[in-house]
Amino acid sequence: MTVKKLFFLPAGYCYLDQSAVNRNLTPGSLVKMPIWTFLLETTDGPILIDTGMPDSFINNPDYYKGTGREGRVVPAMTENDSILAILKRAGYRADDIQLLISSHLHLDHAGGNGHFRNTPILIQRAEYDAAISNDDYSPQECRIPDLKYQIISGDYEVAPGISIFSTPGHSPGHQSVLVTTETSGPILLTIDVSYTRENFENEIPFLSSDPELSAKSIKRMQELIKAVRPSAVFFGHDEVQAKKCRVFPNFS
Repeated sequence: MTVKKLFFLPAGYCYLDQSAVNRNLTPGSLVKMPIWTFLLETTDGPILIDTGMPDSFINNPDYYKGTGREGRVVPAMTENDSILAILKRAGYRADDIQLLISSHLHLDHAGGNGHFRNTPILIQRAEYDAAISNDDYSPQECRIPDLKYQIISGDYEVAPGISIFSTPGHSPGHQSVLVTTETSGPILLTIDVSYTRENFENEIPFLSSDPELSAKSIKRMQELIKAVRPSAVFFGHDEVQAKKCRVFPNFS
């Protein structure tokens, strides 16, 4: 298998309390967080990384009204931000996807997983165990129990040019992906190892299930960067970086 192209696909926004992005800040103000999915075109067919937010968020900023997340998590999603609409613009249907890599099962990364019932879904054992039966974890759309999960534990080489690294902390079984394309060489998708470059480079604490593990995963990715010297390092929800990102139909 060869990775021909990597597409960065915007998938709407979610507003998050600033104290989740920077634990040193006082709660009360919202920060705009870009949401992403990533499409790999390979010689063996398309591979998808993450599926964005659930369809129940579409035109529904009050989804969390009356819950503990009210005023702290506000989805900003339209019909065009659903994973099916995103793939359609790229020329694909859900059944075309050969493999789905699910970085973790949070509401902004696994919301569209249910559309891929015929697709193997790569996920860490720790994430599956923490999320699938946990009603406090995410909307049900992110943790459907009867999908074609392919459970892994630790680092995993999907194929030449696609390597998964276990990076727990933000969530119990978070994983990051190193993709090497013909055009750009290695590109590190840290996903939510850190929300922003500031989290990653300046040790600014952010929302984590285990802050100590999160810090270790950041350091691990920093060491990986020194070793492989990727052409780009992408952070999960950095709005400054998002404004400069070359999105579909451009590719890396």
